Amino acid sequence: MKLRGDRVPGRSGTLCQRTKKKKLQNGQIQEYPLVSVERDAHNVFHWFWHLTYKQKESDGKYKSHTVSVRPEQVAAVKVLIAGNVQLEVVLSYLYSSK
Repeated sequence: MKLRGDRVPGRSGTLCQRTKKKKLQNGQIQEYPLVSVERDAHNVFHWFWHLTYKQKESDGKYKSHTVSVRPEQVAAVKVLIAGNVQLEVVLSYLYSSK
């Protein structure tokens, strides 16, 4: 699931949910974060979250950046993105509440 602002796509970045698969020593593949039940798309604690955004570099090219988002911050970041606030505001919230 990806969430972007409505009026200006990507202005506040894109909030993405993902999982991570890791091969264990016994050869099995384990998906993280660990969930004891079926993974729920609407449960923020069943996913790793990150904010992806592009920033123009001094050479004129755009470079993608990713910032981790804790599950406790997801609701507030969704509100900020839906409100199309500036990316700097979203980043300052993420860095100040860590």
